[in-house]
Amino acid sequence: MRASLILTLLASAAALAACSHNNNAANDQSNAMMASDNLMANDMATNDMMADNMMGNDMAGNTAAATPTDAAGFIAAAGASDLFEIQSAKLALANSKSDDIHKFAQMMITDHTKTTDAVKAAAKKAGITPAPPQLTADQQQMLDQLKPLKGDDFDKAYLAQQMTAHQQALTLIQNYAQNGDTPALVDAAKSAVPIVQKHIDHLQELQK
Repeated sequence: MRASLILTLLASAAALAACSHNNNAANDQSNAMMASDNLMANDMATNDMMADNMMGNDMAGNTAAATPTDAAGFIAAAGASDLFEIQSAKLALANSKSDDIHKFAQMMITDHTKTTDAVKAAAKKAGITPAPPQLTADQQQMLDQLKPLKGDDFDKAYLAQQMTAHQQALTLIQNYAQNGDTPALVDAAKSAVPIVQKHIDHLQELQK
């Protein structure tokens, strides 16, 4: 009887020890999982912050590149803008069947040739010899998108591109007119503002 009681007590003690061991193992596993989750959450938060910072830096860099306040940067950006307008207008004269589009395109060639000449004259006055204008990669891509289009498809794409391009041009010249570093070029930018605004107003009428 006594031996049986002792065996029972030993068995109970062993069971309690096993339960305690299992509980400790479960707690250790739970703690490890919580630590892992916390590390993962911290890594995700860090990655998100890095991505946001990179995006913010890219946006700031793109904005600065699109609206330069130095003479060389403005001359290059204004020249590229005018060149895009002239080349896309020539495509409009060839690919559109709309008389209104043709009239607008001809106005683009006339007006943007004048603004190009005005910037060149201002640069010369400031003692700067500007390099020949070159399209940006985005501008070349837009021209490439227009080339295969005809008729109504061309007109829709052309007007949409023109609105975007003129809004960018307006931002460019307004910014330089306010913050530019070369007085002669600042005057040229100021003179171009009402011209570009007139084009935007005309585009709004054509898109109705």
